[in-house]
Amino acid sequence: MRENLLIQKLWNVFLRKKMEQEMAASEQIDNAFKAIKTETGVTDVQEMVKKFLTREQTYSTLLVNVNDSERKIEQLKTDNDHLRAKLHELKIDSSAVQEGEGNPEDKFQDEEIVEMRQKIAE
Repeated sequence: MRENLLIQKLWNVFLRKKMEQEMAASEQIDNAFKAIKTETGVTDVQEMVKKFLTREQTYSTLLVNVNDSERKIEQLKTDNDHLRAKLHELKIDSSAVQEGEGNPEDKFQDEEIVEMRQKIAE
């Protein structure tokens, strides 16, 4: 009986030391969760973990969307520049026609067609 009591005391001391070590190791994590809890008011640990995980996924999704949007903006800019240049050419052609230079139909056709018409007229 005495031996059993001594074994139980020894086991109790061992488990108590082990518990203190585990508590010391997890103290930093506990303090972090307590700080988050006081700042956010969220008490469920699983909910906090879920929010952190979904926040990372949301962030990566947003980065992909931003990159796609930037690519679209660049494409639209180049398209816009191309169309502006074409509009400028059309304005120049239109002003040349108004000044009486050439046939108005010629300005909207291929140069080859215009040359063939001139040869036929000659």
